[in-house]
Amino acid sequence: MQSLWNIGLTSWGFLLALLLPLTFTPNQQVDQLIVEKKERYIPAGPGQKPFDVTRHVIRLEEIQSGGPPKNGIPALDHPAFVNVSEADRNLKAQDIILGVEFGSVAKAYPVRILNWHEVVNDDVGEQPILISWCPLCGSGLVYDPRADSRRYTFGVSGLLYQQNLLFFDHETASLWSQLRGGAVAGPLAGTSLRLLPVNMTTWQSWKAKHPQTLVLSFQTGYKRDYSLDPYRDFPLDRHLAFVISINGETKIYPFSELKKAASALQDDLAGHTFTILFDAKQQSVTVQPSNEEAPPHFVAFLGNVRAFFPNATIYLQGSLKCPHKRLPIRASPRARSNLGGSCDLDQNDIARRSFRRPSRTISSDARPLR
Repeated sequence: MQSLWNIGLTSWGFLLALLLPLTFTPNQQVDQLIVEKKERYIPAGPGQKPFDVTRHVIRLEEIQSGGPPKNGIPALDHPAFVNVSEADRNLKAQDIILGVEFGSVAKAYPVRILNWHEVVNDDVGEQPILISWCPLCGSGLVYDPRADSRRYTFGVSGLLYQQNLLFFDHETASLWSQLRGGAVAGPLAGTSLRLLPVNMTTWQSWKAKHPQTLVLSFQTGYKRDYSLDPYRDFPLDRHLAFVISINGETKIYPFSELKKAASALQDDLAGHTFTILFDAKQQSVTVQPSNEEAPPHFVAFLGNVRAFFPNATIYLQGSLKCPHKRLPIRASPRARSNLGGSCDLDQNDIARRSFRRPSRTISSDARPLR
């Protein structure tokens, strides 16, 4: 009990950090590798070997504790799955899931479970995958866990960078940023993972399209109340955005703008054309490629993705001017034909609009304790 109380105090310290205004600058995305002359370490928690961050591509002072220690939020390494009929016993129609499909195999990962584990090491058919979920950013991203011909397994570090999850690999204990998709500190600093497509949608919508889907079982081997959302009362700006990233080019589609667009929005990025289908009722997005595989995509809170992708283009529907600043829109012909457009906004301007100063009425035990 005493150990849980200590973690709770640490969690409270993190929550106080949330009360401060958040600002982000473009140079935080610089990937220049820095090797310190003297070895540098970041604590991983009581009884844990500290993280060696002598090599890094971000400012080390921007890494902060999220509350729990290393592995305090347990990743799922050998997950069990159930079929649709069994999953219906625990899942409600409007429960949010992360859905992936590779080959003929589809799998669903309920956010109710991911809130308590954040990382799942798994395989879908022949495709190894890393499922990652950051409740503070509303971001569910899937990666190929292989880099330089080696497969890595990941856990939850208990640390955050720019409010976003930092996971670590068991093989080298490097720290990886979820939204950057790469190692930001440690022996593998500068190494990237390949982003894979993932759908964030309701259970009702997913099972209707994938009746043979497998579903992550609530029998995880851990005693958790998966009916509880420990982040429900967190003062977060939950405006969602759909993100497509291809060959280093990224485009952000705020849900608020997709709601204004036609039900089928045609667009292109990095030479790839696709159709975006937005379901306002289900608050979900589907991508239909023209004649190739679906481009890598995910959903997250708008403010967070804009902070991590400062050079991304933001899609705006039905406006010839950017609503935030009086900047001309740089729209593709296809986008203009749909009365839509794109707007390159100032980084700090977006950050100021995306993050609001939260209330100070926060419970110290709101974050999951282990």
